[in-house]
Amino acid sequence: IEMHTHDDFGMATANALAGIKAGATYVNTTVNGLGERAGNAALEEVVMALKYLGKVDMGLQTSRFRELAEYVAAASARTIPAWKSIVGTNVFAHESGIHADGVIKNPLNYEAFAPEDVGLERQIVVGKHSGSRTIYRKFQEFGLELTQEDCDGILALVRKTAVELKRALFDKELMYVYQDYLTRLGDAVPIGNHRGVDSGDPDDAVPAPGAAS
Repeated sequence: IEMHTHDDFGMATANALAGIKAGATYVNTTVNGLGERAGNAALEEVVMALKYLGKVDMGLQTSRFRELAEYVAAASARTIPAWKSIVGTNVFAHESGIHADGVIKNPLNYEAFAPEDVGLERQIVVGKHSGSRTIYRKFQEFGLELTQEDCDGILALVRKTAVELKRALFDKELMYVYQDYLTRLGDAVPIGNHRGVDSGDPDDAVPAPGAAS
């Protein structure tokens, strides 16, 4: 028995998996779900679903799925939506303060598998939905230790800027926001003085130096 499914109702992959469960020997798939009309079951979706939901490893080098998806997209003159299951660039991008904090603490809170498994990288996106812990972690990457007050002040400017631009901010833009924050403070108030200040919200407070994160 061979399964050949189309994605008219967004169920090509689900139907392919149902066919396998029901005893199908073969399943037709295409990279990126590329196919006639609504497309077909996507190879990368079926393989990863079998591996992580069905506990069946097909033995493929899945870490090259993103590379393969890009190759097929270029050859077919089709773009890969950022939100495309498995290989989209947004699959492991976290902006919401709750999501970012949760995935930093334990990736399994929001990710079904490691981004490296399909050739992607995790991204902590800073934008209008971000929280102060995201700001704290992001500026740690820049070598800056911020206080809770610093994070709250920078976050307000980040959200304002992100709303104006209608998108998340790039790292360079974050440094512009940081400089804007310093300018607004003036020289009287030091930035990054290595103090941890609790705002009263245990889920949003940045840790004091030496505290477990």
